[in-house]
Amino acid sequence: MSRPQRKTIRSRTGRNRTALLLMMLLIVPIGGLLEPASKVSAATAADVRTIRQFQTNQQVIALTFDAGSDRGYAASILDTLANKGVKASFGMTGIWASQNADLVQRMVREGHHLMNHSWDHPSFTGASTGQAPLTAAQRADQLKRTEDLIRSQAGVELKPYFRPPYGDYDNSVLADIAANGYTLNVLWTVDTLGWKGLTVAEITQRVLDGAAPGAIMLMHVGAQSQDGPALAGIIDQLRARGYRFATVRDLVTGAVPAETRYFPETGHWLSHGFLGYWERFGGLPIFGYPLTEEFQENGVTVQYFERARFEWHPGVWPERYDVLLGLLGNVATAGRSGEAPFRPTSANPNCDFYAPTGHNLCGGFRGYWNTFGGLPIFGYPISEEFAERNPDDGKVYTVQYFERARFEWHPGARPERYDVMLGRLGANQLPPGR
Repeated sequence: MSRPQRKTIRSRTGRNRTALLLMMLLIVPIGGLLEPASKVSAATAADVRTIRQFQTNQQVIALTFDAGSDRGYAASILDTLANKGVKASFGMTGIWASQNADLVQRMVREGHHLMNHSWDHPSFTGASTGQAPLTAAQRADQLKRTEDLIRSQAGVELKPYFRPPYGDYDNSVLADIAANGYTLNVLWTVDTLGWKGLTVAEITQRVLDGAAPGAIMLMHVGAQSQDGPALAGIIDQLRARGYRFATVRDLVTGAVPAETRYFPETGHWLSHGFLGYWERFGGLPIFGYPLTEEFQENGVTVQYFERARFEWHPGVWPERYDVLLGLLGNVATAGRSGEAPFRPTSANPNCDFYAPTGHNLCGGFRGYWNTFGGLPIFGYPISEEFAERNPDDGKVYTVQYFERARFEWHPGARPERYDVMLGRLGANQLPPGR
């Protein structure tokens, strides 16, 4: 209230003064509960999500590279990623970007993802450098200078992704980065330690040992680290284990791309839903290499593998990429129903009996069936165990046929997989001309 208004109030009657006091008593406690608008909207550490590994069932890994020192292997890293068809995330300092604008632009042009890694890589807390913590204003300056430069160079925004220098952060850092629009604090699952001078072999082994669905791998572009020279082998070996790759942004937004993968062993490609199914439900040991491209067979999109035929049936089974496996075991044994192993039999009390086909599943074959796919992958047993000569190597093995597979017992060959190997039914039934 202004001074004239207060003067007028004093001149009123006691009744008016009493009414005014009552109003003030009612208003003041309520006002005391209200926070100033700026305080209510202030960012806090709770506004930031710290990510060390993504929670996912997909065999996907994020490769990340911090660019904070010299140009180093950055160009060759981009060459390798392009040759392998892999997208990565780069933690970008403003200093590095100011000295390597051409590579920043190339990263964006080739579909890679950039994160704010500060301007000149100070520890925001001082924990790793023994320096005083940066103030809120200094932290804001580190972020803004970098984001402004990258925006001017490549036309992209770095928010909301922050990669803390040295991995140093605390609640004050989280609150300050949130106040500047950075709500994702991106750490890592595995540090390759290439910056410590590890060899290519040591770096590769660290990555393989730490590989897991949703893992984030930390590498560096600088010449001090052998991460660049190790990259091609890391990608190949992770793919051999069924992994594919996505950027941090893809994993955050749920936009993990359907990757296309080339198999030089057979000269064929695997992509989209068929690739997702292959990676998730068995990979090389169960299905083998692709032997054809996708093509139409009897009105269905199919692709043949050494041990299987994938069939795409839109809408039938979305959680399994709408992929069903061809009944290659049935086809391979057509006309053999009169042979003793294929005739329905009675239940063996020491085995699992499957009434739909009238056959037993026992011992290591039962263990393998239950562990590596069960009914959706192999189908019901359509024979008992018996001895049969393998058409590929001419040797006699104990085998059992299933609707979609042939199990072979190879004693001592793969103890961790019950010494069971799968017959090459896909290769044996490949259509002429394919």
